[in-house]
Formats: sequence, C-alpha cells, structure tokens
Amino acid sequence: MSSVIKNKQERKSVVRDPILLVEDKLENTLMLEALCDEFGIQYQSASNGEEALEMAKSNKYSFYIVDLMMPVMDGPTFIQRLKEFQPDATILVQTALDSTDTVIEVMKLGVFDYIIKPILPDQFHKALNKAVDYRFLKASEAAILEAESLKLRNQLEWLTYKETRRKAGDESWEKSSIHSLQTSLSQGSGIGAIISLLDMIKTEMKEDGDNYLINKSMMNLVIENQEITKNLLKGLTQLLEIINRNLEKKKIKASELVEKIKHSSEFILPYLEKKGLRLALPVLKKEVELDIEVDLFLLALEEVILNAYKYCASKTSLEVFTSINQGYFCVVVKNIVDERPYGGVDEKHESLVLQPFFRIHPPVESVSHLEKFGLGLGLTAVDQILRKHNGLFFIHNAKDHTGEQVRLCVMSELLLPIQ
Repeated sequence: MSSVIKNKQERKSVVRDPILLVEDKLENTLMLEALCDEFGIQYQSASNGEEALEMAKSNKYSFYIVDLMMPVMDGPTFIQRLKEFQPDATILVQTALDSTDTVIEVMKLGVFDYIIKPILPDQFHKALNKAVDYRFLKASEAAILEAESLKLRNQLEWLTYKETRRKAGDESWEKSSIHSLQTSLSQGSGIGAIISLLDMIKTEMKEDGDNYLINKSMMNLVIENQEITKNLLKGLTQLLEIINRNLEKKKIKASELVEKIKHSSEFILPYLEKKGLRLALPVLKKEVELDIEVDLFLLALEEVILNAYKYCASKTSLEVFTSINQGYFCVVVKNIVDERPYGGVDEKHESLVLQPFFRIHPPVESVSHLEKFGLGLGLTAVDQILRKHNGLFFIHNAKDHTGEQVRLCVMSELLLPIQ
C-alpha cells in the first residue's frame, strides 16, 4: 500500500466531513478545489460569507478556509457570526498581508491558523495537516473524557448496587438484583455474573444437615452463565490466535467473494422476522482481484452483520453492499438506528469501540448465542482481521436519505486492498 493512499485514507478517517471553501474569486476557488482533490479531501464552496453562513447552518464541515476580503459579507464578519453557533469551529484564513499587525488582528478573530497568498501547494498541505492534527487531538481528548465518564458511571452503578444490597433484605431486592444480573451481565460479563451470584448465594444459603439450601433462581443463573463464560474464554482465545498467527491468503476475484458473502450472511435470516427487517445483499459492479484469507474475512463480516442486527431499528433494512474507493475494495454494512436509546456510533466513540472490552450500548441477549467474541471484543476482532490484511475498518454514524424521511444510520466499512 503506497504512502499516498495510506495518508489519504488516514486523513479521511479524521476529516470525514467536507471542508467549506469561502472565496469570492473563481480562479482562487478552482485552485483550492484542485488542491483538495490532490490531497483526497472532500469540499464544498461558497462565494461570500453570507452564502457560507447559510451552508454552515444546514451542513456539517470539518473546518473552514476563509478569504478575508469578500463582497456581501467579508471574512471577519462571517467568522464572528459562525462563532455564535459553532464556537469550536476550526478556521483557516487566507490573507495577502503578512505583517505582524495583520497576523495579530487575524488571530484575534479566534481562527486556528492563516495562509499567506498566493497559496502554494506545500504551504496549503502543511496548513491542512496542522488543522487535521488539531481536530484529531481534540477528538481524542473528548473521547478520553467520555471514556472516563463511562467508567465513573459504571463504578457508581456498582457502588449503588452494593449499597442497595446492604440496606435491603426483602424479596424485592432479590428480584431486582437477579433481573439486573440477567439483563446486564449474562452476555457481556458472564464471569462477573458468576462471581456476583456466588457471592450472593454464599450470603443467602442456609445449612440443612450435610447440605445447603440455595435459591433456585440464583442457581439457574449460575448454570446459564457457565456456558456463556466458556464462550467468552473461547472467543478471547480465538482473538489471541488471530493476532498471533500468519494468514493463509489466496487470490480470489471480487465476484467470488460476493457470492461467499451472500452465503455467509444467511445465518441472520431466521432472526430478521422478529424485528421486521429486510436484508439487502451486494451486487458487484466492477471486477477486481483480492489476496485474502476468505474464511477469516467472512468471520469479521459476520461479526459486523450481527452487530448491525442487534441495534438495527425495527421495520427497516440491513444492507450489505460493495464499492471501490482509493485502491480498496469496500464491503459496507449499513443499518438504520433509532436516535434513542442507542444513537449509533458518534464521532467521539469511533475509535473507542474498536478497543477491547469497550461498550457503548448494553448487551442484546436474544442473539448472544451467535456471538463468536464476547467481552466487548467483537469489533476489536474485526479491526485486527482487517489490519492483518493490510486493510482498514471504520464504523461511524451517517445520514440515510433513501427513505421518505432522513434517518440516522451506522456504516461499517471493511476495506481490502486491491491487488
């Protein structure tokens, strides 16, 4: 994989939304657009501040490149108005003056950086990289804060549970505790469920001669979690084997892989009716050749399809389709999600969900028996499998415009390098 393609793909993962170019002179706009094309970044253009302001109110942009001198509404006025509803907007300004006083006045507007005209490709490239790095750091900082918040919330929930157990000794505590364990621990934390149940049994059991009298509901949950725990450990072992072993790759045409994808996706068919879902399978538009370990890639795809099914909104569709982009063969799984309670995978969680043991949403028990990986390791496994193939894996929110109304959806993109 060439460094140019890799840099473009890495930039795409950070600069997912287009840049807004705010420039009144056509020749300058065309030059900026050409530079964006060269560096693999999407863009939209506005000819003055007033037009740009309306676009910014109805669209999402990674950052803004703004000319200072424009008719209708100049750059400084646009920046001030933009900051009123996007205080954290990342803005680069273009200026033909490079005096110290001018630079100071420009930076007082709250912009990130400036570019001196006439704009040269290298200068433009450096400015873009600085802005991308800044956005990445800000996103990472927000993600870390969110992760710490989730950890704190989990700790508080555990402390609340223990305090409830200490204070309550009646049947209502027993029912609520068992229900909580069954709901939140049976899939994702089978080991934790067993430990907690055994602690509870130890506290509540009574001696009867040489035997102990144990609550039947608790014991049933221990037995159920025994199998879950075995599967969790099996999945963890399997992931370690994937990470440590060498691939047995073979050449395969994309058309052959698509047929295997269709067959591999059949495992989810019996469950579609329960949620009123429709499954759309891929149609190949262009033939290419790949070099992959087919079974391992299909394992990753099945995990993504299962993940999409778990959080897919009822009476919608689960779609699998393919495309070719920047030298990659892309297999994409799209599922519509409800804004509440899930809200998909927003920008601050895109990298976190690939980390081991990290969960945004609670487990879905109805298909826990289908999971090859537990403990929040499913998407971690997918990411590792794609890395093994020198490929990429992204999962993120998007907007679906194919229906009568715009709906929130999650896009899971598995990218394999074309040979």
